[in-house]
Amino acid sequence: MKLRCPVTAIDIAPGDSVVIPIEVINTSDVIESASVRIIGIDAATLSSAPTELPLFPEAVGQMEVTLALPEIFPAGTYPLTLVVAGVTPGSRSAHHNLELTVPRRPSLRLSASPSVVRARRKASFPVVIRNEGNVPLETALRATDTDRRLRTTLLPPAVTIPAGSSAQATVVVKGPRQLVGTDRDRPVTLQAHSVGTEADLVLTLQQRSTFSRGFITALILLAIVALWVLAFLFGIRYVLGTDPYTKIAPASFFAGMVTDEAGAPEDSGAPDGALPKTGAVSASVGATISGAVTSRWDGDGVARLTVDVLRQTREGLVVVSSTATQGDGSYEVSGLFPGRYLVRVSAEGYEPIWYPNARRARSARTVVTTAQQETADINLRVTGDTATLTGNVLVTDATADIAVTVTAQPTWSGADPGDTQTTTIDEQGRYSFSNLLAPARYQLTFSAEGFRSTTSTERVLGGQHRYALDVALGSGTGSISGVVTDGTDPIGGVTITTTVADETVSVGTPTVGMVGQFTLNNLPTPATYVLTFTKDGFTTRSTVVDLGAGQVVGDLEVQLAGGAGTITGKIVDEDNNGVGGVTVTVGGAATTITTTTLTGSNAGSYTLTGLTIPGQYTLTFTAEGYTDASVPVNLSVDAPSATRNATLRRGMGTVHGLVTLDNAGKAGITVRITDGNAVRETTSTATGDLGRGTYSFDALPPGSYTVTALNDAGRVVATAITRVNAGGTNRADLPMREVS
Repeated sequence: MKLRCPVTAIDIAPGDSVVIPIEVINTSDVIESASVRIIGIDAATLSSAPTELPLFPEAVGQMEVTLALPEIFPAGTYPLTLVVAGVTPGSRSAHHNLELTVPRRPSLRLSASPSVVRARRKASFPVVIRNEGNVPLETALRATDTDRRLRTTLLPPAVTIPAGSSAQATVVVKGPRQLVGTDRDRPVTLQAHSVGTEADLVLTLQQRSTFSRGFITALILLAIVALWVLAFLFGIRYVLGTDPYTKIAPASFFAGMVTDEAGAPEDSGAPDGALPKTGAVSASVGATISGAVTSRWDGDGVARLTVDVLRQTREGLVVVSSTATQGDGSYEVSGLFPGRYLVRVSAEGYEPIWYPNARRARSARTVVTTAQQETADINLRVTGDTATLTGNVLVTDATADIAVTVTAQPTWSGADPGDTQTTTIDEQGRYSFSNLLAPARYQLTFSAEGFRSTTSTERVLGGQHRYALDVALGSGTGSISGVVTDGTDPIGGVTITTTVADETVSVGTPTVGMVGQFTLNNLPTPATYVLTFTKDGFTTRSTVVDLGAGQVVGDLEVQLAGGAGTITGKIVDEDNNGVGGVTVTVGGAATTITTTTLTGSNAGSYTLTGLTIPGQYTLTFTAEGYTDASVPVNLSVDAPSATRNATLRRGMGTVHGLVTLDNAGKAGITVRITDGNAVRETTSTATGDLGRGTYSFDALPPGSYTVTALNDAGRVVATAITRVNAGGTNRADLPMREVS
């Protein structure tokens, strides 16, 4: 088979498709049914019409190949190969190389469950940040509220998310104190920003008052009842004089059932409806115990701990009621009979503590409760089992060989310096800390030479094995400094400009003191900077400086020469696309002047300044993979500037030749060519430019190639080495020693 295709490069956005026409030639001696497949991308993205193309020997047929990409496909450039082969056993395939370019399409989406939390003052919202685009995104988070009375904490404030993946973050919202009133909605807008995209999400804290309207109403009613009772008592005393009062005990103070020594029930004389003394009563008439459970280390509240209220009985301590601590560590136990109780806190991973700070019940302090009253501030401080904290530092090409130090430092006041731990990441970017005091909050600091230190805060609970969010190191800053001269003396008043994050930054050289000296500080690295030096009466000059991670270049010396001539232009290929990285050389000047065409949005553009006028110059354009081009330029006093554009043609070569046996052309022989990286195959034909046994390979990049002929058993029977030059055609015949 032989394959011809006019397309060598395609651009497809995710979710789109493109149709590629191809021409198939049956070079065999039998009727073939040709089909096409693709190498370098998922085969499901390719379809062809027709699916199979029947061809007689030496016949030519047309096929349309459709390449469709899914909605989420990583951006970048992909080398592809179309392969056309027949269905007959032993048939030979033909290849055609393509270059697929997928543009960037960043996209973010935020979600939270729940997005509405009802709490007294503080609430935590778990947020999922999903990268629905096709490029990795460095995402910064920011939270805003309309009345500016909320305090918001983002953990972490920035994340790096691979394409098609998601990351977790926690938004902690704390509102102002609200003693009375109805619930109030306090919305917070969470915004995620990345280059080229952003997303937002509204989170709502439904803040309830410390004292609800129902509680205040109950207090008012209680006061009214108390006043009514006082009025009634004084009225009875006034009417009855010194007659004694009569008292009737309510049914709740009698045992509902009493048993004799044999365990049989007997009448206790209690009224109907009486309750046991150890039973629960209504929260509106019973006693209440409330307080908070905090960490011994950092003093923050600890959630999801079990609080038990116990009463001493003849059989020993009995748990009367239990509850769990809230997110801020607070708890409340209602419906208790008036009396004396012990309070205990326990949970897996924590040592049991008795109020106020006892390890055993006999050392605990009794809490006295009163009916219809709250015994508050029954607070306890807990200590948990030591915890483990593990995480990952995302390793990129820039950080692959960098030693990253991770430090876990306690955040609470008065922490022992010995509790700070330091480690380094392993080859996979993992780190781990063990034996951390818990529950407590730690600040993790990630540092490496030449990179900005990154910090995050993590909280570990008692006995917890916690996995922290992934962290990506940001590159550090560098600087460029040097001197501008005229070849002998330093020059003052020179303006040096460059671009940092799409913004122009400029400095000038002093005219007194350190004449000609300049410094550009706080430059993000690693990066490439184009420095432009301008001054009236001198030739404008540009210099490219590559800065590694955190690199400082301090010895740059730039010479400016007189001249005012300027040449601009743009270099394009045969498809009128700008070609970046082309070397532009000026001939005819006193010294050789070169520049390089731009890449990116203005690819192919170039500017040459400071040329002596009048003058006659020759511009030569060279680029790897393209044939050279030259244009003449005349600059005069009346016309000191000129524009010269040029078109570069791809410098691909061709190798063809004859496969012979006993000096006679041989058709149907497999011919393979390789440059050590890519391998292509074809089959010698019955007819061709050179006669029977002709083979040909087109669109070969310049370089050295090995051409071999193989028999049906796959054994090499002839070999030739040839050199392909840009735009040239080389002949390499293959005389075979044998066929079988």
